[in-house]
Amino acid sequence: MTWLAAIWDPDGQALAELRGDGLTVQRALDDQGRYGAGRPFGVLLRGEDPVAPAALRSLGSRVRAWRVEEHAPRTATEACAVTMTALMRRHPDLDHAGFVEHWLYRHRPLALAHHEGLADYRQCVVVEALITGGEAGDYEVDDEVDGVARLGFATRADLDHRFYDSDEGRRVIGEDVRRFMAGPGPDTTLLGPPERVAAPG
Repeated sequence: MTWLAAIWDPDGQALAELRGDGLTVQRALDDQGRYGAGRPFGVLLRGEDPVAPAALRSLGSRVRAWRVEEHAPRTATEACAVTMTALMRRHPDLDHAGFVEHWLYRHRPLALAHHEGLADYRQCVVVEALITGGEAGDYEVDDEVDGVARLGFATRADLDHRFYDSDEGRRVIGEDVRRFMAGPGPDTTLLGPPERVAAPG
């Protein structure tokens, strides 16, 4: 099962010492655009091997981690220059299963139709929280994440100028998002291309 970890204020030395089969690191871009007004994280880790939460906690000032079921309705042939990554919280009228049903089967075709510059689309459904938002000092104490959306664009220009196919597409996406998601979180982050971490040994 795949796992993801979002890390705020990452410890560069600890990250440099990471080893793992199939482990990748994506670092936040210096230019976060409109997302810089929130609290973007510094690094996203993705791995396949089992991971001990204690091993992740030391990697930054704040760490969130989840086991996820990854769906890839669109896969890029080359690494994307920028990946918009959003930690998704369900609408208060939905339970987790209802959120997943809507996201995978109602929202997905709309996203594929109206995000015209989208080169890579990953819907990572949270199966289990490995490190939750309830640790002391976190800015959101009772914060449950239901999914991690990863929207990859071949170039920054595609993100900035081809995120929607039209004003109507923007309206359709916005209306649908409000049906199954709580408001956008402050932690949406623009990430650079993935870097593969060396395998153990």
